[in-house]
Amino acid sequence: MKKRKTAALLTTAALAASMLAGCGSGSSQESTAASQPASEAGSQETEANAGAGETQAEEGLEGSLISAEPKEFTIFLNFNNMPFDSNWQVWQEIAKRTNISLKGTISLTNSNEEEAFNLMLSSGQLADIIGYVDTAEMEKLGRDGGLIPLNDLIDQYAPHIKQAMEDDPRFAQSATSLDGNIYYIPKNQELLSAEYWWIRKDWLDALDLEIPTTVDELHDVLYAFRNEDPNGNGLKDEIPLFDRAGWKMPEEYLYLWDTSTTFYPRDGKMTFEPLEENFKEGVRGMIQWYEEGIIDPEIFTRGASGRDTLLSGNLGGCTHDWVSAGNYNESLADAIPGFEMVPFAPPADQHGVVKERVSRFPGAGWGISSQCEDPVTVIKFMDYFFTEEGDELINWGIEGDTYTKDADGTKHFTDKVLKSELTPIGYLRSIGAQYRIGMCQDGDYEKATMTDVGREASELYDSHPEWFGEDMPPYADGELELKYDADVDTEYQNLMASIQPYVEEKFQSWVLGVNDFEAEYDEFVEELKARGIDRALEINQQAYETYLNNAKAVTE
Repeated sequence: MKKRKTAALLTTAALAASMLAGCGSGSSQESTAASQPASEAGSQETEANAGAGETQAEEGLEGSLISAEPKEFTIFLNFNNMPFDSNWQVWQEIAKRTNISLKGTISLTNSNEEEAFNLMLSSGQLADIIGYVDTAEMEKLGRDGGLIPLNDLIDQYAPHIKQAMEDDPRFAQSATSLDGNIYYIPKNQELLSAEYWWIRKDWLDALDLEIPTTVDELHDVLYAFRNEDPNGNGLKDEIPLFDRAGWKMPEEYLYLWDTSTTFYPRDGKMTFEPLEENFKEGVRGMIQWYEEGIIDPEIFTRGASGRDTLLSGNLGGCTHDWVSAGNYNESLADAIPGFEMVPFAPPADQHGVVKERVSRFPGAGWGISSQCEDPVTVIKFMDYFFTEEGDELINWGIEGDTYTKDADGTKHFTDKVLKSELTPIGYLRSIGAQYRIGMCQDGDYEKATMTDVGREASELYDSHPEWFGEDMPPYADGELELKYDADVDTEYQNLMASIQPYVEEKFQSWVLGVNDFEAEYDEFVEELKARGIDRALEINQQAYETYLNNAKAVTE
């Protein structure tokens, strides 16, 4: 994520040195592993603990037990401002079934994941298991010796993870660092589509308008929303185009003109979109839409609660959001008679191309730190979540409580999930399911929580894979997730620490009308060149070519 990665650049070499020093503060085995190259350290950890694994196998453990005696490991993990809580119902059940329990190292009152991560590194005291939102930082931690390579451990002790990687090349590629090591097990995803375009059909009907199919048609519809009082209250208070995506919200608007404030590959060539013609058209469009009141006036400050606020107030007209946007048809039915949100295809851009940039890729998961004294048991525990039982627990919760299962294996959530005061996913996360660990997120779980209109959205987008583009690297929250060789990673991050904030600052000033886009654009380009954008493009082109080569290799 762009802002998170920019902030992560502030992590200094001193922090890394402190972390590595801490890695050597335990037993002699830990000290040796932390000081060796990553591949050697992982090999030593595997060999040192092989005996423990053999002993467990000889004990003939029953059921899902991973250890004959209860074992506890520490874990650093914070997902959606929710630090790991060992008291969650699902994780209590997991501990009962496996004899493995986890103890979170982040205070339950600390929602700042990045701050907690940097604090852990600077302290030198690493949790046994580490998960973090930024996959680049996880790989860097592995290269620096903070995470051990998992290749041999997976090969010997994690047959289900191994099979998942053989079955899904994209999953294997995401997990594998450029040095050939696997430092973390990603969270895999079955579904392709993630977010969808939604519009108020009741407002369209009130103004006798059709669903827009192009960016120009969208403009005309949203202009009517702003000026023709579709909510019928006699006030010009409608917010035609809104989003709850926080800082990345402007990117989602720029997608309408097939552009963004960052990098994007086209026909095998990496581009920095602010240097391209589409960007100029997109910025001009957004300036116009902002001046006309089409775009939310709080575009740069609207928070995560914006969707609730604007829809419950009968003010919001159109957004780009997850399937849960369709849930308001039921939750607001009494408060706003006739309220109806419907999905629609991405509007064709100024060149007539339909494209959806937001999709799902394997993402952040968890790895084993070099301070873990028993990585064999931990990798077996991680493998549990790729078994049928572990998969069901982490995706669906507890059978008979949060879901039921038909004779043919079809699962259904109970009213405890579907009729909770929380959203279904919110309830599942409140008991520890659907957490950000190495797992495969079951597409059926999500479909089981969808309303009819939600399933309509999912089926519409999933039936058009051509909208998502071929040969695309992971594109998470408006930013490409490429892997960089260690010898250029620091250089690239330093370049972007200067470039990206400058782009965001100028972009915001143009849309808000603080500065003149037409008068400043040429100077803007020159400043980007002075800050090293050509070198950053060169590094990203190399990283993209490596991605394409690796993608080809894993499918052959």
